[in-house]
Amino acid sequence: AEFSVEPKIDGLSVALEYENGRFVRGATRGDGVEGEDVTENLKTIHSIPLKIDNAPAKLIVRGEVYMPKTSFEKLNMRQEEEGKPLFANPRNAAAGSLRQLDPKIAAKRGLDILVFNVQHAEGITFETHAQSLDYLRSLQFKVVPYTLHEDINAIKDRILSINENRAALTCDIDGAVVKVNDLALRQSLGATAKFPRWAAAY
Repeated sequence: AEFSVEPKIDGLSVALEYENGRFVRGATRGDGVEGEDVTENLKTIHSIPLKIDNAPAKLIVRGEVYMPKTSFEKLNMRQEEEGKPLFANPRNAAAGSLRQLDPKIAAKRGLDILVFNVQHAEGITFETHAQSLDYLRSLQFKVVPYTLHEDINAIKDRILSINENRAALTCDIDGAVVKVNDLALRQSLGATAKFPRWAAAY
């Protein structure tokens, strides 16, 4: 079987909904069913396309909103100058920025996103996860980098290399994720109440 190996971005998971190519809603995952509506704050993130050409009638994608390390350093410098408490890490800063109520503040915080999954694309079927990521890239989304491997040692090497090069990344990561590439095989593997059986984090 073939596996996709990707860095696991340490941010806040969001779902982005598009209708006829227009960005209509964005929510944090919350309890997996209902999340907080953070549409207006998400609209301030430059790498989220507000309009997509040649999009399906309905498209839902999942991504990870994060605060780049440089934005985080700038934010904490500003907080310090204003005598406000500092953020502990970029993940907390991203979550706080996305959840507060003023989009103008969100816009100043320099947030970014990497999209890592198609939840729903009306009328479009994919055979593999990699195909779906390439499709998202063709729609101008900023997509999580992935590599495909069949050999267990190649997978191990890739996980180690993601870890070794984490300092060079613009965002914090909390490991790597290995995912089954074949979507039909994923279906047959299914999921437990909390975790898919077709993915593992390291």
